[in-house]
Amino acid sequence: MQRLAKLLLLPLLLCLLPAESVAQKSGRGTPGPSPQVICKITDAPRGMVVVGHKRNSACADGAELVVKRPEDGDIICAESPVPKRFSIVTEAQGSSVGTCPGKAFLISAGTTAASDPIGRAFASRASDVQVEGEGTVIRVLPDDLDAPRHQRFIVELASGQTLLISHNIDIAPRIDGLKIGDSVSFNGEYVWNDKGGVIHWTHHDPKGKHVAGWVTHNGRTYN
Repeated sequence: MQRLAKLLLLPLLLCLLPAESVAQKSGRGTPGPSPQVICKITDAPRGMVVVGHKRNSACADGAELVVKRPEDGDIICAESPVPKRFSIVTEAQGSSVGTCPGKAFLISAGTTAASDPIGRAFASRASDVQVEGEGTVIRVLPDDLDAPRHQRFIVELASGQTLLISHNIDIAPRIDGLKIGDSVSFNGEYVWNDKGGVIHWTHHDPKGKHVAGWVTHNGRTYN
């Protein structure tokens, strides 16, 4: 009886073995598609930003682009597109440039270019734009003594962008007692550079042809 039962079970076991073998093979899983290697900015998926480069011999120039979805406070490489609802705040300096081969920029979703004329001017590399703002003095520079003379200092805006204020002291009074940490407000003409920009024309125009600018410090307006 036991022998008969074994004979009856044997075909059933033989039928099960191939199926089990296939199941075991499928259980190992097939490797997924290889991650896309992005060698050119035109190959980057829409909405992504370039945050660095890494070596990859698969790319013609030996460098693969490192991309990610943008977040507030990201440092992006100069060749990266600036995504919608984000704006460039200022140029990254030193080690914060990371593995970008050239320049890199801090982006922010908190201060949009639409609501920040100075940020918009920097992002679009515009110059000769009349702007108004306020910031904190982070550096006081020696005067530029070439005529016309200018008092110079650097301010940092709430967005993190930095500006060189070049205040004409052959037309307007010198700003008294200016020091690091002071708060100033200003109105003047913006000129783009890769450090954040320059503000000049912070004074009246003796000929009355240019918009009058000013700097306010400790409750006094200098123009």
